[in-house]
Amino acid sequence: MTQTKQILAANNIVKNLEITYQVSMYQPGSHLFEVQLNLDNWQQNTLDLKMPVWTPGSYLIREYAKHLQDWQAKDSQTDELLVTEKVSKNHWRINTNNSSNIQVTYRMYANELSVRTNHLNHSHGYFNGAALFCYLPGYEQEAIKVKIIPPDSDWRVTTDIPEIENNTYLAADFDTLVDSPFEIGTHSVYEFEVLGKKHRLGIWGESNLSVEQAIADIEKIIKVEADLYGGLPYEDYLFLLHLSANNFGGLEHKNSCSLIYSRFGFRNTEKYQRFLQLVAHEFFHLWNVKRIRPQALSNFDYDQENYTTSLWFAEGATSYYDLLIPLAARIYDAKTFLKYLGKEISKYLSTPGRKVQSLSESSFDAWIKLYRRDA
Repeated sequence: MTQTKQILAANNIVKNLEITYQVSMYQPGSHLFEVQLNLDNWQQNTLDLKMPVWTPGSYLIREYAKHLQDWQAKDSQTDELLVTEKVSKNHWRINTNNSSNIQVTYRMYANELSVRTNHLNHSHGYFNGAALFCYLPGYEQEAIKVKIIPPDSDWRVTTDIPEIENNTYLAADFDTLVDSPFEIGTHSVYEFEVLGKKHRLGIWGESNLSVEQAIADIEKIIKVEADLYGGLPYEDYLFLLHLSANNFGGLEHKNSCSLIYSRFGFRNTEKYQRFLQLVAHEFFHLWNVKRIRPQALSNFDYDQENYTTSLWFAEGATSYYDLLIPLAARIYDAKTFLKYLGKEISKYLSTPGRKVQSLSESSFDAWIKLYRRDA
């Protein structure tokens, strides 16, 4: 049985509707991803497509549709253009005119380098599924093929979705596609094994990082967290690291994580330890959030905020452990751990909001307060 059929069978999907995305970047300097959606065996009079408004793990409405341009829909067999009505800010409705093979094309502007958005330039292309792909309401459980067309033969593709053909990948469903970032370009990839499982570290950008030392410390973090949770729930895990001037951040995924860090933030001991805390944090999310998560986040609604009163634990407990894990891994000593913990306690004690909002209220309002800070 082929890998495609295995995934389809696992989801009890009748191989009827075929969904294929093609992503190309012929002029990367334009910062425009060119996206082509092909639907085969469509059997309805209308086709609804929606663009997510947020990315799981980053609790803010980001309105990804604002970056979309040059929308066009047609019958892929006759080239006849199909009428599209824009129903809302992120919702398009196509009159399919009895067409069973439909092709939708659009371009997405990608010039924001972060772990939850898209970035394309002369050296690489990076995208998150929620920020690039539309979904078909009611068909989120269908398998989706993604074909990547790099602008140059020297560019490689790195993701955690299984490759079924050359530069063609198969996501079990839309949630999986959203949960699997892509890095395309001239980045370096380092493979290593921990506890019998394959791991990869993909790095884009130049830096003063000692890769050998970083992998050795990441291995220690993996072992400590695996021991804490009783094993590793994957066969292959990907760390994607973007290096830039001053950025800092991370975003967890089920079988990978995206990290962004200062390119010159590794020789200074404290800055390097902060990087390892970031790694420990996102890897801890492998369990806490990705596999152990609030009921409110068990089924994502990509159209609006997904409210929960439990982010204080999903993020707060993880933030505590990202300080503790390097101590348990003997990356730093108890004195260093207490120094970092003391800073966190001081930060808490100097925050007046602790007397205004409960933890659950703060969690619920993260969408408008934590991720959108203002006066």
